[in-house]
Amino acid sequence: MKQPVSLVMLGIVTMLVTACDPSAPLPKPTVPTDVRASSHAVGGHAGGHAAVADESINRQLDELRRLVAPFHNFDKAVEFGYDIPAPAPGVCISDPVRGGMGFHYTSSRKDLINDGEVNLLEPEFLVYSPKPNGGVKFSALDYFVPYATWPHADPPSLLGIPFAREDAFQAYVLHIWLFWHNPAGLFENYNPAVPLC
Repeated sequence: MKQPVSLVMLGIVTMLVTACDPSAPLPKPTVPTDVRASSHAVGGHAGGHAAVADESINRQLDELRRLVAPFHNFDKAVEFGYDIPAPAPGVCISDPVRGGMGFHYTSSRKDLINDGEVNLLEPEFLVYSPKPNGGVKFSALDYFVPYATWPHADPPSLLGIPFAREDAFQAYVLHIWLFWHNPAGLFENYNPAVPLC
């Protein structure tokens, strides 16, 4: 049974996409439970606690890397349900000042965008960035929480990293650039090394 999922992007684009049985859970690997949203800042640790925090974050990122590695093959991403282009087919997102992002795909199996939740293992979008000589490369995960679905005073966070306000998208956003080095930082939303669209 198909149900509409509302997605607001760029502050002016509202589109309806069709999701297939959003109640069907995505398969989950065995991963530590502390990867869900956290309100603790990584930089807030001192001395040995920082090393423990960094080790924990690296372990979680390694597990995430293994989980999403099959998505380098776009057909595998589609099989897993990441088959809805957003904000629309063929739309590539970049900013002439901040850098590139790419093409975003969200799940047709579950409404990850409007659920008001943050889960490291369920990114709202997979990001395929344009390569300099043509084609695309699976490069990042995009965690996206519309303002309207987050009733808390503080922004959401993952791995102790708070999401950035992105008013153009009317959402809190955090990217993790696992497969394309981002000179601006692993968790920055735009990547100056990615070609502009």
